[in-house]
Amino acid sequence: MLRVLCLGYSVTELPGYVERANALAAAEGRPVTFLRSGWGGHSLPAIACLIDEILDAIPCDHVLLELFTGNVRYFDGATMRAYLDDILAATARRNLPVAFLNLHQGGVDYAAEPVAGLLGAYRALYGIPYLDIAAPVSEAGAGDITYLLKDGTHVAPAGAELYGTLVYALMRAPPPGRAYLDRFRGLPVRFDSLPLRTLPGLECGFDLRRNGIPLHFLEIPEGASVEIPLGRPRHVIGLLVTYGPRAGTLTIRDPARGRTRAITAYDEVSYYTRSVYRSAVFPAARSLTITQEAALPDIALRKGEPDRGARLGRVSHIFVRRRLGLAERVALLRHRLWRRLKGFRRA
Repeated sequence: MLRVLCLGYSVTELPGYVERANALAAAEGRPVTFLRSGWGGHSLPAIACLIDEILDAIPCDHVLLELFTGNVRYFDGATMRAYLDDILAATARRNLPVAFLNLHQGGVDYAAEPVAGLLGAYRALYGIPYLDIAAPVSEAGAGDITYLLKDGTHVAPAGAELYGTLVYALMRAPPPGRAYLDRFRGLPVRFDSLPLRTLPGLECGFDLRRNGIPLHFLEIPEGASVEIPLGRPRHVIGLLVTYGPRAGTLTIRDPARGRTRAITAYDEVSYYTRSVYRSAVFPAARSLTITQEAALPDIALRKGEPDRGARLGRVSHIFVRRRLGLAERVALLRHRLWRRLKGFRRA
């Protein structure tokens, strides 16, 4: 059985195109199954830092990357390429062929946005195919896509059928090849995660499972502070927290340098609990102190009444950017120089 992992954000997480692709495979009697790891609320840095955990939890033979909805366009081109290269390096180390899924997102001007050009460059240079559903759906016009997409991004039943049919066709004839592997297999790991459950003295008792990926969160009651030992100086870039009815504002502090960063882990859909990547940059931090503040954020929920009880913070991972050794920096430099010489389009 050929196992195809669809990896991405909320469009992949919610029921829709994965079920349709599996139904088509079953109808034709083909030995292929489509798996999912969809993370609503996540982004490229979260996937880049957690990619090995994801691939460990969900063994597969191919990977389809739906990484171009969500907040990918918040990043400049160099940052986007850095995260994407780390993801591709991880799949290459496991000899996994990949393809990109460019799905429609409401509010994006597909006549001017940079992602399609970036994916085209990866296809031309590395032979990584991509299925572009975004552009043709956008060209159909807003008045014609409401029956496909409920909100411009997430699929209605007709959209699930369209997406699933096209995804199945992509894998049917022929599936993605392995041309990119040699170019990415030797790249160093730049982005990594530190699961709090692996650190001494921290009890991570709240479990949240996202499509097969077990997440174990440290809980921080209102008014309490927890010190997170990092073991050695680390370049922290973010955290994985939960948004939800009892969430609020977390204050993260580097006690050695006195720097702080406040994260509001609450938004208009916090009537349910989900995990979300949040940026928090602390260069050369040896430890972090995380405090759960008492205030309920002044943000109206889309539905229901807010929980006005005590706030409760949750953190499962600290995300870091690794300091590379000399050989690793040389490998990365060669990678960049090679594709510049090949005329790589810098989106």
